[in-house]
Amino acid sequence: MKENKPVQKIFKGIAASEGIAIGKAFLVEREADLYIPLKKISKENVKKEVALYKESLEKTKKELLSAKERLLKALGKQHALLIDVYVGMVDDPLLTRDVVRMIEEDLVTAEYAVSVGLNRIIQSFEQIEDEYFKGRISDIRDVGRRLLRNILGKERKSLSDIQPNMIVIAHTLSPSDTVVLKEKKCAGFVVDIGSKTSHISLVAQGLQLPAVVGLKNITEIVEDGQDIIVEGNTGTVIINPDENTLNKYAKKHNEIVKEREYLIKLKDLPAETLDGHKVSIVCNLDSPQEIEEVLKSGAEGVGLFRTEFMYIERDELPKEDELFEKYYYTAEKISPYPIIFRTVDIGGDKLSKLGLEGLLPETSPALGLRGIRLALKYKDMFKTQIRAILRASVFKNTKIMFPLISSVQEFRLAKEVVEEVKKELLNRNINFDQNIKIGAMIELPSAALTSDIIAQEADFLSIGTNDLIQYTLAVDRMNENVADMYDPLHLSVLRLMKHVIDAGHSKGKHVSMCGEMASDISFTKVLLGMGLDEFSVPPALVLKLKKLIRGFVLSDAKELVNKIFNTNDRSDVIKILSEDENKNNKTS
Repeated sequence: MKENKPVQKIFKGIAASEGIAIGKAFLVEREADLYIPLKKISKENVKKEVALYKESLEKTKKELLSAKERLLKALGKQHALLIDVYVGMVDDPLLTRDVVRMIEEDLVTAEYAVSVGLNRIIQSFEQIEDEYFKGRISDIRDVGRRLLRNILGKERKSLSDIQPNMIVIAHTLSPSDTVVLKEKKCAGFVVDIGSKTSHISLVAQGLQLPAVVGLKNITEIVEDGQDIIVEGNTGTVIINPDENTLNKYAKKHNEIVKEREYLIKLKDLPAETLDGHKVSIVCNLDSPQEIEEVLKSGAEGVGLFRTEFMYIERDELPKEDELFEKYYYTAEKISPYPIIFRTVDIGGDKLSKLGLEGLLPETSPALGLRGIRLALKYKDMFKTQIRAILRASVFKNTKIMFPLISSVQEFRLAKEVVEEVKKELLNRNINFDQNIKIGAMIELPSAALTSDIIAQEADFLSIGTNDLIQYTLAVDRMNENVADMYDPLHLSVLRLMKHVIDAGHSKGKHVSMCGEMASDISFTKVLLGMGLDEFSVPPALVLKLKKLIRGFVLSDAKELVNKIFNTNDRSDVIKILSEDENKNNKTS
């Protein structure tokens, strides 16, 4: 009798860390939920229960500090600092104070009190719309489960039993677990929960370990020892792959390995065309935690440090010293390479909790009080940030960039604030770079069309394509009704970009691009042909972009741009790009 083959099943999750893993499943049992049933205790057992909680708390801290040492050895100081966030959760007064109070006053078990405390914190985080904070929810759950395991005296299935090339399937993993997987030569992992920004995702990216998260119930579907494929680029998980699928992904995996080996060789080489034209490739940065990735990427600095992370979902504005500490650390780490601090680019709707007087609700935040407009209205907040940036500029590699500039008058007003702050610091004998460079983000049509005038005042220009396309075409790309009209290849958009680059160069100014278009390799040759000086992209794209540029000839790129601007039909633009790509594929 012919044996039935297992049926191939495909699942989609969140792409957490790119790469392809092929191997056997190592299933870590699904952990108990954080909701613990209510169980009462007698008054005589209160001290015993509080002691159990405190002992478990100390044990959990020791485990986390041990994990920090492991991360320190594997990935360096910045990733190890992630564990400090976990320790901070364990020490959070919202948890520790309330747990002891509940045990003493409500006469409940330690595990129930911990469960209630954790779920209160999780619920408060679930109210926050920001993706970064959503990502912290899985980290809170991870710490909570670790603490509950210690209270209940339960042991988890040991990850030390993993064999090379296995793929771990778990409800969740901690950052230190992820390091163990790398040490054991695990091929990759898949987890029920998590997000692109959760700590396990960040560590997996640092370790180049293929991973997919957010699969909800994959631990209830996969069985130990099943064949499994993980594609971290697309968030695809395939259980029981058939022979054709297995061969297809094995070929892809080998290509990725060869490509990675080749790209590493480019790390210290310039981004230079075949005919000797050099451009810069720098990185976008969302927080200081990502600086290690920039340093390893082969980039020549930071072209955009988004400073909003210090302002979101707080009860009060950040203090100058708080900002300075983050800025100084990042500027020092990237030195001697340059770093551009974009002043806070956020709408009033996101700052409503910070006590800014006279801030009214807006029906159209995208067209309202945001970016440099908000900064100029609330000068004390703006000056606090400028002081912090200037104090961090002692390494002479720091630059300032103003977002959402609409006119040269607005740019001058912002520069005047910088000059005021400089005088304050000089009066206080505080050292800073007195010749700090100041640039403008060009992301409004009004700024693009007057970029020659702005370039006279600015030290550099940076094109923010996301907003420039949105405002030029009057399209909200997050609106499903019109998202398909968001078009980087619209001739109006291309002409505006070319105008900005030419205007900057006519005044002898450097022009960069930090929007998503800079990160899309299908546009690289066009931007190169337009004369763009600098591409600011995520760290993972630096070497891929460098490889591409090193295969181009500048004169060919300029010819491609001329062809595009000599047509008036989008379909012709697509045809020109398609023909050029086919020609490149044949010669490569």
